[in-house]
Amino acid sequence: GVVTQITPWNYPLLQASWKIAPALATGCSLVMKPSEITPLTTIRVFELMEEVGFPKGTINLILGAGSEVGDVMSGHDEVDLVSFTGGIETGKHIMKQAADNVTEVALELGGKNPNIIFDDADFELAVDQALNGGYFHAGQVCSAGSRILVHNDIKDKFEKALIDRVSKIKIGNGFDQDTEMGPVISTAHREKIENYMEVAKQDGATIAIGGKRPEREDLQAGLFFEPTVITDCDTSMRIVQEEVFGPVVTVEGFADEEEVIRLANDSIYGLAGAVFTK
Repeated sequence: GVVTQITPWNYPLLQASWKIAPALATGCSLVMKPSEITPLTTIRVFELMEEVGFPKGTINLILGAGSEVGDVMSGHDEVDLVSFTGGIETGKHIMKQAADNVTEVALELGGKNPNIIFDDADFELAVDQALNGGYFHAGQVCSAGSRILVHNDIKDKFEKALIDRVSKIKIGNGFDQDTEMGPVISTAHREKIENYMEVAKQDGATIAIGGKRPEREDLQAGLFFEPTVITDCDTSMRIVQEEVFGPVVTVEGFADEEEVIRLANDSIYGLAGAVFTK
C-alpha cells in the first residue's frame, strides 16, 4: 500500500535510503518528508529517481514543517504504514495520530545508550571507543554511547584518560581535514544542550571538561559546543536519563555484573549498548 516516511535531520541521505529501498522492494508506493532543516540530499535523490524513470506516483516528496505536514501523513486514512525516525516525543505523537485509523507504525526513536566497561577490558581500546561513541557527529546520533558505566576499580583511571583525550579533540569546520568534531545542527539545539548543563549541575553532577561554547575566535560564528564529560553521576539524574543528543557523555561507576545490568536497564530507552570485557 501507501507508506509515508518521515526522516530526521541527522544522516538525511542514509535515512532516506534505508526507508525508500525496502518500501519499493516490497511493492509499495511512498510519500517522504525529510527534515525541514536538512532536505537537500533527499531532494536530489528524488530528482535522480525521476530522471531514471520511476513510474509517476510511485515516489513522492513533500516538504514542510512536521507540525503541518507530519500530522496529515500519519493521520490520513489512505496510508497503510507510517515509518518515522526521530525523537521520542514526536514518535509518541505520530503513534496517536496513526491510532485513529489503526495504521501500522514503524518507529525508530532516541536512545540513552549504556557503554559498559569492565576492569578486565582492553583499556586503550575502551577509551578510544568511548570517544567514538560519544563524540562522533558531535554526539548527534541516536545510538551514541553517551552513558559510560565503568567498573569502580578502574573508574578514576578511566575518567582521567577520557578527559585527557577529550581535551585534544580538534573542533572546527567539517571541510577542514584536521577537524575531528564539527558543530551542532542549530541554534535551538545548542541552547537545549546548554540547558542540560544547568540541569546536570543542579542535580549535583560535575562538568569535568567542556560544558560550554568554545572560546577560540575562529569558532565564534559557528554553532560549536565543546566535547563534554560529566562525572559524579548517578542513575536518578536527568542528565543520565534523558537524551541530550550532543557531544556530552556521563560517567557512572559499578561494582559488579549484577549491578551494572540493573543500572543499564534503568532507562525508558532500549536502542543500543556496548560491553567491553575479555
